[in-house]
Amino acid sequence: MRDLITSLDSARLGFYKSILDEAGIVSFIRNETTAQLTNIFIGPLQPTLCLVDEADFEQASALLRPHQMSDETHFTAEEDWLCPACKESNPASFEVCWKCQTAKPE
Repeated sequence: MRDLITSLDSARLGFYKSILDEAGIVSFIRNETTAQLTNIFIGPLQPTLCLVDEADFEQASALLRPHQMSDETHFTAEEDWLCPACKESNPASFEVCWKCQTAKPE
């Protein structure tokens, strides 16, 4: 299993999941109802789109890239980055790794 995207927007995660389903990539949304019930949106309780097979990560990222939008509602030219410490994927807008808090490389 591998986390792909974390977002407070569960509708967006559902849309991304439908794209992956159509491509035959098995995924699920972790913490979808937990966040709604507890109204806590921090750390591991955030809704997260996860891949069942880590080998699908590159293909899934490529499929979703054209559909991902920044907060300003326009397509972003920046790409996600891999943490040099834990090798976890992070959104381009993150300045530190969500998993281990290592700073984004320059």
